[in-house]
Amino acid sequence: MSGLIDFINRNFIEGIISDTSYNHFDMITYVIILFLGVYAILKLLNKLSIKIDEEFVVATIPYVFMGSVFRVIEDANLLKPPVKYFFITPLIYFVVFAICFGILLLTRYLEKLKKISNYISAYATSGVVLSLAGIAIIVYYNPSNWNFDILVYSLVPAIILTEIVKKVSPAIGMTYLRSRMYSFAVFSFALDSLTTYIGVDLMGYTNKHPFSSFLTSFFGTGAVLVPLSLILVLIIILLLEKDSREEQDKGEKYMLALTLIVLGFSMGARNLLAMVFGV
Repeated sequence: MSGLIDFINRNFIEGIISDTSYNHFDMITYVIILFLGVYAILKLLNKLSIKIDEEFVVATIPYVFMGSVFRVIEDANLLKPPVKYFFITPLIYFVVFAICFGILLLTRYLEKLKKISNYISAYATSGVVLSLAGIAIIVYYNPSNWNFDILVYSLVPAIILTEIVKKVSPAIGMTYLRSRMYSFAVFSFALDSLTTYIGVDLMGYTNKHPFSSFLTSFFGTGAVLVPLSLILVLIIILLLEKDSREEQDKGEKYMLALTLIVLGFSMGARNLLAMVFGV
């Protein structure tokens, strides 16, 4: 029993407390928890008769960004133990879900009471407001060392790559890549890989993810992550579309697409904000 406790402390608890790099054990565990959580949420939303479609996915994106903002607040040491532990992976996912799901239920309830006309719009707007509030906290407590050039170096190439993919999508038989949902998924992975390259290769940041760290070390540069991440996201989207043609219930496709955005955009936005605000 003591050996098991030591294993858990060494591979899971210490990583949260010290906010160190991930290892293979906690990384795989967190991915499993994420996908189990996705299917549990899918079942819950279906039971509550909440429609899961592209509009829902797009409306949830502000909460993904909100999670990245919260993470940077923790990175900036603006929180103290034990509160700060709730803003480190994996606990931050539960915090963001609680906020996201609570607001979703509240706005839906307000729509039923005729207090608001569209709960999805109110849900999305709330996420934007919370994200801006988080950025305001970072700006207030971290008023120096800003580097807005990073916005140009990161966002412009990510947008250009996304537009190129959308442009060539008919030629490769993937016209659906032009949808808002899939376009943002492509943008998310491009942003994540570009900010990782800039942060690790050019600004001395540490990559906490073991697989991308291995690729960066093996090829000698994080630039290799950009084409590899784009290939990966395109393959996953292709598989999602292929599977969805055989299923009547499209909710699973949209939830998995949202998961794809969470994995790419949460890390890319965190990298971007950390570099911009010098955290």
